[in-house]
Amino acid sequence: MSNPYDAVAYPGFPFLQSHPSRLCSLSTLFGLHPAPIDHCRVLELGCADGGNVIPMAFDLRGSEFLGLELAETAVQKACRQIDALKLTNIRVEQMDLLDVEPEKLGVFDYVIAHGVYSWVPDHVREKLMAIMKACLAPEGIAYISYNALPGCRVRQMFRDMMQFHVRNVTEPEERISQSQELMRCFIEAYSGPNERRLFLKDEAQVMIDQGPVLLFHDELEETYHAIFFHDFVNHAERYGLQFVAEAHYYDMQPGRVPEAVVAQIDQFGGGNRILRDQYLDFIKCRTFRHSVLCHAGLKVLEKPQPGYVRTLHAASQAVPVSAHPSLKLGVAEEFRGTRGSAVKTAHPLAKAVLLVLTRVWPETRSFEAICSDVRQMLGEEPDQDEIAEILLATYTSGVIEFQARPLPCVAAVSRRPTATELARLQARQGKYITTTRHMSLEVDGDVERHIITLLDGTRDLPALARELAPLVRQPENIVAKEFESNLAKLAKLGMLVA
Repeated sequence: MSNPYDAVAYPGFPFLQSHPSRLCSLSTLFGLHPAPIDHCRVLELGCADGGNVIPMAFDLRGSEFLGLELAETAVQKACRQIDALKLTNIRVEQMDLLDVEPEKLGVFDYVIAHGVYSWVPDHVREKLMAIMKACLAPEGIAYISYNALPGCRVRQMFRDMMQFHVRNVTEPEERISQSQELMRCFIEAYSGPNERRLFLKDEAQVMIDQGPVLLFHDELEETYHAIFFHDFVNHAERYGLQFVAEAHYYDMQPGRVPEAVVAQIDQFGGGNRILRDQYLDFIKCRTFRHSVLCHAGLKVLEKPQPGYVRTLHAASQAVPVSAHPSLKLGVAEEFRGTRGSAVKTAHPLAKAVLLVLTRVWPETRSFEAICSDVRQMLGEEPDQDEIAEILLATYTSGVIEFQARPLPCVAAVSRRPTATELARLQARQGKYITTTRHMSLEVDGDVERHIITLLDGTRDLPALARELAPLVRQPENIVAKEFESNLAKLAKLGMLVA
């Protein structure tokens, strides 16, 4: 029987929350002692073509990486990229999870399984958990993503519709095309103003917008397993693993749920954080989770503590609403982050901390550097304990992020702009490029991709403009001006290392 992932290639992408730097910082906040990411071993199960694990290996040259994948074509693609980058700290091997002998793989500090758990049969899912348990170092951290209930009930409904519609179709492209056609028909039928109709219409649109490859592998795949959070936790516990937190800690917060409802949820949970999270999933109708696990028996704090913030590096993509934020006491300023996150404060110290981070994005700042920058901004010695509490509070609100080490990117463009060798290689190969923040940037235009290939650190702005002018058929002075603006945008996206 042919592997559907060989028939229709599943492109690998970097998953920010699975990077060791994020896993290390999160687990540190919960009182754990993960391995330093500069000298660690990382295993990814079901790594596809290496889109997640190869950038990690490129980023952390002192660490060792192993990716396992069933699809032969994906493994071949991964190996070609590893060879092109001359990486010696990573291997990607073709292997069925059922054939894995954990004792032969060894012990790993970080074990990752993204997009596997919900799309494999029960016996493979059991083997996946067994591998995680057996291969995880005593202080190791595991990351696993999965489809969550109750939110995926609606998704299952559309899956059932599409699978019925293509029940007699075997050719992959035709299955995709006919499934998309059915969703368009559904959307057209639900054209009224009724809120329920709008909700279902939006969900049907998601099926189309995710693209043909994801639709084929996620929705038309025969195996599909969505699970309630408490059932997943119980499954992990049967293998001697315990829940630490969600990889994106902001997802564990009530968000816009009214305070009265949150109070009632706390009563339902009875002080049990697992039950509290489950009830929040009910209220939010959650569809997906990125859970972080460790061995049972390790002491996991109920919530992050500010004292651990001092060992981490912070960054913030938030933007102040005001064009000229005031640091005066009593003047409230709002900072808006991604995914609807925001914080509003009139506290001068909190405003200073946020301004320090937002002005240097995408760069990170150590705790010591933040304290120093705030001291210069306010003209007085800040309370470091209070800064730690502010950083933790804004992290909880989703406005800042933590990393275990400084990110290798720059906010200001240098005289000879430089993108990573990985980014330049990917720009020559296709439209998806991995940033230094371990995120995927889609670059559609040939000219835009060509620009990235030129950023090898050997050319200054006039030289770049000279090379590009004939291609875009514009004078060099105009190209140079536009180029300078585009480079600033690339820097903000975390694309430049100099």
